[in-house]
Amino acid sequence: MIQNVRFALSLYGNFGEYEERILEAINKISRIFFVENAEIAYLDTALPIGEGQTISQPSTVARMLQLLELKHGEEVLEIGAGSGWNACLIAYLVKPGKILSLERHEKLIGFAKRNLRKTQIKNVKFKNQDFRKIKIKFDKIIFTAGINPGQEEIILDFAKKSLKEEGKLICPFQAGSMIIIDKKGEIFNKNYSLEEYSFVPLILE
Repeated sequence: MIQNVRFALSLYGNFGEYEERILEAINKISRIFFVENAEIAYLDTALPIGEGQTISQPSTVARMLQLLELKHGEEVLEIGAGSGWNACLIAYLVKPGKILSLERHEKLIGFAKRNLRKTQIKNVKFKNQDFRKIKIKFDKIIFTAGINPGQEEIILDFAKKSLKEEGKLICPFQAGSMIIIDKKGEIFNKNYSLEEYSFVPLILE
């Protein structure tokens, strides 16, 4: 699995210190604690975690973290906690920063909290809440469920309301590229990844 992740990260420019930190996080925070079937935990593929949701394949998770460009001390918001693995990876990368991870499925919140206790990660908080009710700002924001093209404006509006200065937001489409929004002063720059993915739909009901 790690070789697949390393290869995926190397496809998008220089493989540097930050990419090594991503691999270190994946090595230290074992995916085996966050899946239902430990025997297939190390496959580089998405796996079911209940409630119709999945844990994304490691190479996709690593690519999103690469795009997010996390730094020590940052405050991060994740929308779509799932089983908690991505949140724990982020927590490792931003320590002593913090991450708030939201999940609409209450059963998965319990699953993520139980999984968190299997690690030594302390700077994660899981919460059952709609992201649109969040009132504070973050350095980085990541969505782990996909939108359809008609929902793109919702994400841009949320970025404008919720990103700190020099902040960044990553959000995938259900099928296609990822939206990358960078805040520079009062300017919001929107770009799209060249590569395409498939994600479960973001709950917006």
